[in-house]
Amino acid sequence: MELTKTLTPEFLTGGGEMGELIRSRDWSETPLGPVEAWPQSLKTCVRIMLTSQQPMFVWWGSDLINLYNDAYRSILGGKHPAVLGSPASEVWTEIWHEVGPRVDACMQQNVGTYDESLLLLMERNGYPEETYYTFSYSPVPGDKGGTSGIICANTDDTQRILGERQLRTLKDLGRYLAEATDDTDVYTRAVEILKENPADFPFACLYELDIQSASLRMTAKTAASLSTAALPPELLLESGIAGEWQFPYVVAHNRTATIEGLREKYGTLPSGSWKISPDQAVVIPVMQNGQDCPFALLVVGLSPHRQLDEKYASFFQLVADQIASNIVNVHTVEEARKRAAALLEIDRAKTAFFSNISHEFRTPLTLMLGPLEELLSQQDGVLNKQQEANVAATHRNAMRLLRLVNTLLDFSRIEADKVKAQYFPVNLSDVTTDIASTFRAAVEHAGLQFNVSCKDLSMAAYVDRDMWEKIILNLLSNAFKYTLQGSISVILEEDDQHAVLLVRDTGVGIPASELPNMFERFHRVKQSKGRSFEGTGIGLSLVRELVQLHNGDISVESEEGKGSTFVVRIPLGRAHLPEEQVVEKTAMVDDYGTGLSEAYVNEAMYFSRQDDGNGIDINKIEEGDEKARILIVDDNADMRDYLHRLLEKHYYIETAANGKLALEKIDTHQPELIISDVMMPEMDGIELLHHVKHNPVTHSLPVILVSARAGEEATIEGYDIGADDYLTKPFSARELQARVRAQIRVSRLHRHALDILQHSAEELEKKVEARTSELLRKNSELEQFAYIASHDLQEPLRKIRTFSELLQKSLQKGNPVNNYFEKIQSSAERMTQLIKDVLDYSRLSNTEEKFVPIDLNTILQQVKGDFDLLIEQKQAVIKNSTLPVVKGIPLQLQQLFTNLIGNSLKFCENQPLITISASPLPAPEIPFYPGLQEEISYVKLEFSDNGIGFEQQFAERIFAIFQRLNERKVYSGTGIGLALCKKIVENHHGVIRASGKLNEGATFTVILPA
Repeated sequence: MELTKTLTPEFLTGGGEMGELIRSRDWSETPLGPVEAWPQSLKTCVRIMLTSQQPMFVWWGSDLINLYNDAYRSILGGKHPAVLGSPASEVWTEIWHEVGPRVDACMQQNVGTYDESLLLLMERNGYPEETYYTFSYSPVPGDKGGTSGIICANTDDTQRILGERQLRTLKDLGRYLAEATDDTDVYTRAVEILKENPADFPFACLYELDIQSASLRMTAKTAASLSTAALPPELLLESGIAGEWQFPYVVAHNRTATIEGLREKYGTLPSGSWKISPDQAVVIPVMQNGQDCPFALLVVGLSPHRQLDEKYASFFQLVADQIASNIVNVHTVEEARKRAAALLEIDRAKTAFFSNISHEFRTPLTLMLGPLEELLSQQDGVLNKQQEANVAATHRNAMRLLRLVNTLLDFSRIEADKVKAQYFPVNLSDVTTDIASTFRAAVEHAGLQFNVSCKDLSMAAYVDRDMWEKIILNLLSNAFKYTLQGSISVILEEDDQHAVLLVRDTGVGIPASELPNMFERFHRVKQSKGRSFEGTGIGLSLVRELVQLHNGDISVESEEGKGSTFVVRIPLGRAHLPEEQVVEKTAMVDDYGTGLSEAYVNEAMYFSRQDDGNGIDINKIEEGDEKARILIVDDNADMRDYLHRLLEKHYYIETAANGKLALEKIDTHQPELIISDVMMPEMDGIELLHHVKHNPVTHSLPVILVSARAGEEATIEGYDIGADDYLTKPFSARELQARVRAQIRVSRLHRHALDILQHSAEELEKKVEARTSELLRKNSELEQFAYIASHDLQEPLRKIRTFSELLQKSLQKGNPVNNYFEKIQSSAERMTQLIKDVLDYSRLSNTEEKFVPIDLNTILQQVKGDFDLLIEQKQAVIKNSTLPVVKGIPLQLQQLFTNLIGNSLKFCENQPLITISASPLPAPEIPFYPGLQEEISYVKLEFSDNGIGFEQQFAERIFAIFQRLNERKVYSGTGIGLALCKKIVENHHGVIRASGKLNEGATFTVILPA
């Protein structure tokens, strides 16, 4: 029988699934007729369509029969493949009102069409779906003329259009919500933005949750027509309508809920861009991650033309998250505002307190200064020298306290805006020169150069005389305090109709990190070198306020270790000043009589005293003198003098102005007690205490810290940092003397106990030396015995082995007596190995051999050569990394490698795999190996095998001499090998450890000095 071969027309070849479907169909019963009879223009269109990767279709004939390619199947959705060969009007019935006019233009007028991102509600998956397509209809001429069909290429823009629309909503939310001021404003603004996207939000509303009353209040909605029957303005969580919307579930579980059947329950609801009312909605909790309860609930009616897939749900969640984030921001801003308001109130209260307390201080200070000045003015010898010194110190510190009180009062009045400056026209050059010159004596007394250069200005400067004096004196006092050598300069010059005052010094300078804070209230540079650490920390802040009252500004330039320059700029003339505060009367230099300069200068003169020379003359102290030596450390000269006078009757006293000077004196001559202030320049009392207590020579030296910080907390902190005692200022003389006596008594008892222990230790050391000598002698004798014994034991063993071999050879093979000779030889061989190992072990006690650099790679090659035959027999593999060079005893390290590798070969049944690796031991691991020293570098060697291993509980026992974990019948050996290894490693000041698992191999870790 002859088979008929069917040929596929060339234009239908390929085309994937649709090519196969078109070829398999009988087209003779359709309006198109048999494939062979198709017009050439149709064949060409079909050929173009099937070979294209873009979605395409061809509609042909008066019925517009539908043909399409593989890429077009996704557009048809569930209509494929039933619509192949169907009229186009039946394929797209639901959108024919959009498509039909375009078809007519092509077929009847022979005009092509083009549409970009056209909205088409296609019913291809069981519901009218929102889609956007860019497509063009092109008329196709028939073979006989006229238009016979349409060819169309499509681009799906749906995801792009939806994505851009949703992104726009999220961007608008982010931008618009950032300006919200409270929660309600956030909700209102959010709904306004959602209203601009009616396609994704046919309707939406926000319910604010009040968890205390378990109620919800609608704060905003997108459509005024939203039924109050469906979504009431207010409702309780336990109400029926709340249950229908699943509000209790959303609040309790913090999860989104989907509500269905809206049209049946509530009828027509706002539909946004669509003609159909939504039938579904989602309820989303508006909350921050980690929050127990949502701020609000977002209710959104879903588009009737989209399915609630993951992308659509994620978009709604992003909207809710955006709203929640802005609510959190609003709360944060509100809390910050409340904190700022509270701080402002505290600041006002503090300013008022300073003002009130300053006034209150002035009265008792006045009553103190009057009598003190009367006492000092008496010349009739009423006071002795010590009493006069006490009264002078009291008067000096009362004056200083008055100046500090006045500074606080000035500052508080400025803060309260109660200061009204009076601006007089002055010759600023003469005024500045006069004020600055009052400091010359103090500066030069301290060994510093003082330079004043004030140039004449082109016009008068209007200044408040008292304020300008305070500005200059504060800056000079600050410069003097922190300049220990070099010079201080005061310069006045003119620049761009401004008077420019520069106070320059060659002092300690200011760290760059501190410069931005120099004019802040109460800010002080920690650990700065200087004459004193005392002060309120408001001097420079006050100067800034005074400068600003003159419409000027102040700045500072400084380099640590090289000095600082403070620059004050104030405008010349009067145009910048309030008219009512300007006084045209010219102020003369002689008008300055405030006495303020004298107070600053007197304080500076006293600050310049680093030490008063009241030191101990060691040459005058007799041998065995029991008077204790005390070192007093304080930056306040009056306090040093006071403590010196208080204690000098019973103790030898030395003084130092700061911790650094104190350490120098301690190194020269160690005192029995230190009394130190806490706050001092250059080195404070805390740092001094750390130096003393962490020095082995002075760690037992008692230290009493003195601080102005009072209270139980400060006292406990003083003890915690290592002080032996802690005193808070002010303290009584009797209390100080009692504590000093107690500390010296305890210190001497401690020293006496140490002397006794030292004597006992010396006696013990002598006994240990004698015992050690005896042990060394006996050890030497034992070594000699081991050598002799090993020789005497080995000689008969050699004869036993020799004669037994001769006797065995004389016997015929198979004779039962041969078994006995083999046992004799095996025992003799084991005995020989045991003697050798014992001899090796005894030799390890001799540590006099020199350590030399050893390349462990060479040692390994030698040991592998020794085991060459055994390695070949067992088909063993030895892998190793590059090993280091260490200092050691060559024979002992070779013995170590021999024993460890030999063990691995012996205790591996089949094809041993031995791995040897080396690496530096990380410093953090050193404490895990007792016996190692942290200041030494170590090398870690690891010997691993795949042998029989051992149970980890025996990890320490295996290094004991004659210790075996296996039967001798199965594995030969003396039980000394690993003990030898441990002894060798210890001789090299290292550590050996073992780890393993039964039947899973063992690892030996050796730590040696690098």
